[in-house]
Amino acid sequence: MSSKGQKTIEGKIVEVRDGSRRISRTYTYGYRSLRIISGNEYYSVLVNTNKFNKYGFIPKVGQCIRVTGRVSENENDFYEPSISWISQLEHIECPKKGK
Repeated sequence: MSSKGQKTIEGKIVEVRDGSRRISRTYTYGYRSLRIISGNEYYSVLVNTNKFNKYGFIPKVGQCIRVTGRVSENENDFYEPSISWISQLEHIECPKKGK
């Protein structure tokens, strides 16, 4: 699903990494990189840690999420596509296996 450059993906979190980025000498922001699997594709999702209260949960490995944001396709086969500029991130129930 995509509209106006935005794409919505549902998947399961398989890896979580923390990081920070220095913007200027006085401003540094933290982010969390989520690696999710959706179908048979992996995506990297970059989430600003200051927005966790807005989303209402802290992402953890094993949770299923629905994320809407701008997708940057991989330029070669070494990296998976990444999702940034997130407009929506929500926790969803994982689909039951065998149905």
